[in-house]
Amino acid sequence: MKLMQWIAFLFIVSILIVRGILPNYFILDSFSISLLFLLSIPLVAPYLKKAKWFGAEFEFKDEIKKLNTIVEKTEQQTKNAELKGASSIRVFETFPAQSSLKLLDSDPNLSLAALRIDIEKVLSSAVNRLFGQSKESKRGNKFYVSQLLKKEVISSEQAKALNTIIEMCNRAVHGADISKNDAREIIILTERLNKSFVVGYSINFEENQGYDKQGLVCEWEHCVEYFPLEEERTALSCPIFGHDCPGGTEAREFCDRSIADISPKRFV
Repeated sequence: MKLMQWIAFLFIVSILIVRGILPNYFILDSFSISLLFLLSIPLVAPYLKKAKWFGAEFEFKDEIKKLNTIVEKTEQQTKNAELKGASSIRVFETFPAQSSLKLLDSDPNLSLAALRIDIEKVLSSAVNRLFGQSKESKRGNKFYVSQLLKKEVISSEQAKALNTIIEMCNRAVHGADISKNDAREIIILTERLNKSFVVGYSINFEENQGYDKQGLVCEWEHCVEYFPLEEERTALSCPIFGHDCPGGTEAREFCDRSIADISPKRFV
């Protein structure tokens, strides 16, 4: 490529010199100018590409800055809720980030693609479980966010943060150039957003296999508050929280938990 650039450069300079010395014998018509333009492509192409990369980089940085501001607001909202007596336990990862972190060093774009897939799994499952939407009628992430916001399952700031993350992931999926540092920052901000979902109110309805290490009571404590709470207990009612068990009748049948299983530290 460098050889082509030098050839093009020398050829164009030669033409300009000849044109300057013998203007009456060497006329630049529209055809000649077109040829010069084609010859100049190898010279300017690398710089145009770099300009595009730099533009995309600044665009991502602007969006990341905006996302950081939104996530800070979700964190403040959570702190305010805690002051009013809400749970302060935020150990469950609503939007998993392990897959995207593993891919970060090898391919930042693929890393954000994995993050988008994990976010979509959580959002689509939440809309399906809460509102009975058929899994066959698959919709986009922004639709899922709008439904959860409309039903006040998530706050407006959480919705803004999710839409911003999804939009940046979409750009990465469609080939926008993104640095490893920017991709990492997006993943870190997603992990910070996770902390705005306190235990009991996570919108991730998957079974939590790591509940014991997190100091939780069972596999379903992280999302139990979104499930029906009957006036009188039924065979599906959680013996601790009272809500219907998210794991269904089978999980409830084999459940032997009681209020005594909750660590005293949880009540401080």
